[in-house]
Amino acid sequence: MRIMKLVGYGLSKFNNDFIKQFGFSTKSSFYQFYVSNKIAGTNGTISNRMDLFDPFFPNNSRKGWWHKSDAYIHRKILIDNLFGNENVEEYANIIKMYIRDNFAVKNMEYQERPGL
Repeated sequence: MRIMKLVGYGLSKFNNDFIKQFGFSTKSSFYQFYVSNKIAGTNGTISNRMDLFDPFFPNNSRKGWWHKSDAYIHRKILIDNLFGNENVEEYANIIKMYIRDNFAVKNMEYQERPGL
């Protein structure tokens, strides 16, 4: 499973609470961190992965790719079966562990600098 699908699931399910687990206050700074560390190719890559899952989490107030939701239900079911019972902190820790183990990122507890 690619990490960006897991990140998109976390963003859609937990909204800003997910990015706060990484020390960010905005999605744009969260996205930039992922791009600058070569975890994602572009900001759009991250946003698109979130859009895949938005139709399945109506509490997030985003529609995402509502017209394609049936095409991606298998991804949600798989992630739900693996991690669906995790709270935001536990889920974010799983993502952090994966990134530490598979990318050259030492500190996932990033603190935003003014201007980001």
